Amino acid sequence: MNENKKKNIILVVATVIVAILAGLGFYNVNKDNTSENIAGEVINELKDYITTYNMSSEEIEELPSTEIPEQTEADEQNLEQEVESEAFEEQGEIAYNGASEYPSIELGNYTGLTYYSQIDSRWKNHVYTAIGDNSQTIGTSGCGPTSAAIVVTATKGTITPDEMGDLFVRYGYRSTNSGTYWSAFRWVADVFDIEYQETTNIDTAIELLRNDNYVVCSVANGLFTSGGHFIVLVGIEGDTITVYDPYLYAGKFDTSTRRGKATVDGNKVYVTVDNFKNYANFRGAFAYKHSGNVQENTNTVTTSNYTRYVNVNTRLNVRDGIWGSVVGKLYDGDRVTVYETSGNWSRIGTNRWVCSDYLVSYNNTRYTTGNYTVTASLLHVRSGAGTNYSIKNYRQLTSNARSQNRAKGNYYANGLLRGVNVTVSQVNGNWGKIPSGWICLDYCRKR
Repeated sequence: MNENKKKNIILVVATVIVAILAGLGFYNVNKDNTSENIAGEVINELKDYITTYNMSSEEIEELPSTEIPEQTEADEQNLEQEVESEAFEEQGEIAYNGASEYPSIELGNYTGLTYYSQIDSRWKNHVYTAIGDNSQTIGTSGCGPTSAAIVVTATKGTITPDEMGDLFVRYGYRSTNSGTYWSAFRWVADVFDIEYQETTNIDTAIELLRNDNYVVCSVANGLFTSGGHFIVLVGIEGDTITVYDPYLYAGKFDTSTRRGKATVDGNKVYVTVDNFKNYANFRGAFAYKHSGNVQENTNTVTTSNYTRYVNVNTRLNVRDGIWGSVVGKLYDGDRVTVYETSGNWSRIGTNRWVCSDYLVSYNNTRYTTGNYTVTASLLHVRSGAGTNYSIKNYRQLTSNARSQNRAKGNYYANGLLRGVNVTVSQVNGNWGKIPSGWICLDYCRKR
């Protein structure tokens, strides 16, 4: 499309928008501006929009996922999980065996090993569904296409998670509600002509990693996920594996069950071979051969502001700078926002620093009975005090809980929405019993 034609289209759209806004009272608010000025402002807004959302492939290639978003265990538990079942595998095989010919797909320029996050703001809300369910997105169920995009971008040429997700949907590798069929990874090897090997033996997978393969692993409830998940092993040095986890968020490996089992540096997760074997809950691997000369697409990694809780027996000093003079105190259970870190120090305000050793990602407060408000976007209600108990669906919630959910926008939520008020009658550790069942109180605040 030439530039003049683009400008004409923008002008027509802007005129229509101005007319609509005028009908809604926008003109009264802006009565000191002429229609020409208002149209000019709208045109500029549209130009900005077009510039932002129609980046060239070269511009996209310069942007690996460099922000580590803030999420919680509750958010993680709400992800759609890849499952292990005979029916699930059979449906994937039907799609794979039905592919009589493979498409020709144009990739972007080669940029090397690039980390992609499925919760990157550029595509986390991109719909990834085979059933027309707009709640199924790359962010909620796209670890499969994100892992595949990492491999193809590293070996052949640039393709982003949303583009890969669209291909999986088009060619039948998106399941109804259990994520990505495993056979999608065989299809990726065929379509993009990458030497490929598959194994369910964890020692074989690690040996393939040592012998110049990128290894996509299916893992279950454990170190990397609370359900089913795909991750990519991108390197190994000695007995330390480098992992690209598509669902990496700030504090993911600080939880009580994961702490000390992995370390994070930017967007890389490092885990020993022993810890991977013992805690990853490995299910299978898809290995893709590469040249051995790994070129990394690097960028400065920034961390979003995120919440932490003080975990001390007495009090935590707040200092004016790292190792500066004491200017305040924090106490067990106090909530802080971390803006940046330096070594084992965290900045929680303007030149206000605390020792990171006493900050945790969960609230370690000793809970009591009483009234609470849910702070998570969706908090599961379980049949008992722990994640090993079943999750209750909306029919099993009390009428009061469903009514509050309705007021928050979703009567059919399988859990409690943010802002719902509950009464806790019994406490077991960090779990509280409410009329609907049991909830984790780490994702609530007391009223």
